[in-house]
Amino acid sequence: MPALTFSKVTYLGGHPAQQEQAAGLTVVFDRSGIVVRRPIRRLLSFGWLDLRGLEVRRPDIVTFVLAPLSDVDADGATLRLQDDRGLCRLHVNGIPSAELRARLLTWVTGEAGPDSPLPATPPPAPRQVAGQLGAVRLALDVWRAAGLGREPLHDRNTLAYRLAVAENHRLTGGYAEALAVLGPLADEAARTFGPTDDDTLRVRNVLGQTYLAAGELDDGLDVLRELVAVTEHLHGSDGDLTLVFRNNLAVGYQQAGQYPHAIDLHEQNIRHTERKRGPADLETLGRRNNLAATLALVGQRKRAIDGYWAVLDAISEGNGNHPLASTARQNLAILHNPSWRP
Repeated sequence: MPALTFSKVTYLGGHPAQQEQAAGLTVVFDRSGIVVRRPIRRLLSFGWLDLRGLEVRRPDIVTFVLAPLSDVDADGATLRLQDDRGLCRLHVNGIPSAELRARLLTWVTGEAGPDSPLPATPPPAPRQVAGQLGAVRLALDVWRAAGLGREPLHDRNTLAYRLAVAENHRLTGGYAEALAVLGPLADEAARTFGPTDDDTLRVRNVLGQTYLAAGELDDGLDVLRELVAVTEHLHGSDGDLTLVFRNNLAVGYQQAGQYPHAIDLHEQNIRHTERKRGPADLETLGRRNNLAATLALVGQRKRAIDGYWAVLDAISEGNGNHPLASTARQNLAILHNPSWRP
């Protein structure tokens, strides 16, 4: 597919590599990146791998303040491109923002061709143990961890401390030690606080996630599936813990390469959160962001791009610097690179 070209473009400034505004420009999208050209020479260029953000919006008041009225029109679209050097603000005359987005989407999906999903996450590499002495030390560490998990619980601060110990083991690659703490700790929490206590459920959630991190996917999915069922019964389908655990289960399915299950769970979370908090709430938008990320990994580029545009559009100008907005802009830049693959 040939390069995508837009003419009648005005550079409004913002990029340190080009201080002066300029009109009568052309913007060219191709496999190497994006080039902003004068009639004869290049003005600015952005390699896809260097691009940190891409945004297409309706022109706002800033557009008309920055440029003479003769250089921009109200029917055009603002195109913002960001790299490590700064932010480039452009105005594309005569093409509304929705049409500009659609043309970019048609171009990138045609140029990229069919995507294939990211394979299931492989298990972590086996832990290296230095000889018999190393094996003995590992066995002792696991034994001590299991002993800590089995010690009677007297209060929630002790529970929080033991969870922190397990998390430290997990983050340093000590999955065996982490699981040795968490298995008996889940039993002790159930005996002390009750099997349906929120803190007991949180321990089991960490246990399920640690199984996943260790590459024991079946065990991790079993724990998280049971947790979701329990919290749905206790707190309802839109309870805070239910939403968190359902999201974690979706991530587990994603890690296992079972993408239809992951997508279904993310969509459930969106429906429940939107009904509870409204479509523009940041928590709802965070759930939409999670779904868009999964769709990208599945290889559904079009749905992922549409999802990120929806997130970006729903965030008000006052939240334009919110991490969700920054994430959407960055992922839109990645997904419009025709060479990107999950």
